[in-house]
Amino acid sequence: MSLKTKSLLLIGLLLLSYTNCSASSYNALINYADGFLAASSDGRIDWISGSGQIIKSENCPGEELNSLLTYNQQVVTAGNKGSILISSNKGTFQKVETGIDQNIFTLALFKDNILAGSEQGILLIGDEKGIFKKMQLPLLGNIVSLSSNTSDCYGVTNKGEIIHSTDGIHWTIFDFNEFYAGYYKTSHFTHILVTDTQIAITGKHEDGSPTLLFSSQGNVWTERSLTYTDEQGAPASLEDTPNNLVYIPSDDLFILCCSRGKLMKIPSCSHCNKLIECSTKDLKGIAYNGNTLMVAGADYFIKAIDTNW
Repeated sequence: MSLKTKSLLLIGLLLLSYTNCSASSYNALINYADGFLAASSDGRIDWISGSGQIIKSENCPGEELNSLLTYNQQVVTAGNKGSILISSNKGTFQKVETGIDQNIFTLALFKDNILAGSEQGILLIGDEKGIFKKMQLPLLGNIVSLSSNTSDCYGVTNKGEIIHSTDGIHWTIFDFNEFYAGYYKTSHFTHILVTDTQIAITGKHEDGSPTLLFSSQGNVWTERSLTYTDEQGAPASLEDTPNNLVYIPSDDLFILCCSRGKLMKIPSCSHCNKLIECSTKDLKGIAYNGNTLMVAGADYFIKAIDTNW
């Protein structure tokens, strides 16, 4: 092997190593006390202040974390290969037995139970002691998001299915794509958020264009326009996939966080959407605590956002 070839090979290996190192991402972000908690793809959990500063960190070696939940005085995190870890405020995270090796994408608290949504329609139901039972739902896709209020819990899959329960045990399944075939484009869902007055679902169509759906009771769904006026005053449409969203009750306002660093305000007025580019990184998490809006995403990107944009 020539010296030139060896040099090129070495450069390639260094670039590959750099790519792998920079691939780490915050996959989840939630409120915690007067700040936030973030969990990453390489098993790191960060306590973050309202200004976006990391206060402390804890590492869970070998874990790829996708979701976070606070329950009483405990923090619950879940990730790939059936992993769920539970910690008290002052203790380290302890892994619990889930009985599955499928990736877990989402956590929710409902009726004093911890719900975990996983691949292949698997739903786990557990408690703060770390005792979980497996429930197999007849779904086509993976349960990628769960959300609840005091009376209802909803979830969505990456195949366009919507699940609903009033007790966490018995679930109904609504195939959005089948029901709305020929009326709405086929959709793959990414996130669901249940508020006291309505339900919002984000996702993308088969052609890659983004979608946002609203429903008051989960029976009839309406697709919201994602058009906006750009800086030149011309009409434009969101082109990036919404990965998450948050609701600000005081302003009756939803905010989407999307790929390629985009945020979009979705107020009650369908003609008043507004777009901001806060980064070039894919945004995975968004949370609102007090008067602070925080976003997080790829390459450990974290930023406090002024909601008056």
